[in-house]
Amino acid sequence: MKIKSSIKEDLEGSFVYLIFSRELLYIGETQKITFSRWIQHFYYKGTFYKKIENKGLKISEYLNDLNLISVELTEVRNDYSENRWKVITQAVEHAIHEELSCYRTNLMKNYYEKYYPYTDSFEIISDTSRTCPKSIPNKDWDYARNYASKILIEIYNYL
Repeated sequence: MKIKSSIKEDLEGSFVYLIFSRELLYIGETQKITFSRWIQHFYYKGTFYKKIENKGLKISEYLNDLNLISVELTEVRNDYSENRWKVITQAVEHAIHEELSCYRTNLMKNYYEKYYPYTDSFEIISDTSRTCPKSIPNKDWDYARNYASKILIEIYNYL
């Protein structure tokens, strides 16, 4: 038996998350606990749902084949003031998109070879063109990119 609970403080935080469904990968961020965001994605008007639908794929097959990863960005909350949390989280999300777009081998080896060995590539179906911070200092981009690299290493080790 497993009993889990949460209190209000557990429902807030800075998170990035990955939604794996077959050869598709969706990367996102939220300032609330991740499961509330995932539920929105899987609803028929949700972003993830729409992305699958727009590709002409069979939605039920993809929604029935999900793996979800959430990472709480505790360092963002410790290193930045509250008014910066969202923008820094968005920068980290964008940096994860960048790294996984350029360097696919580690994710292929650590996730796809284990869970979907018949898949020889993956497609990132999320995009940060609207949410990517437009004007933050270079030091914040350096922070976001370094943090994104650490997150991905931890995810690879976790998998």
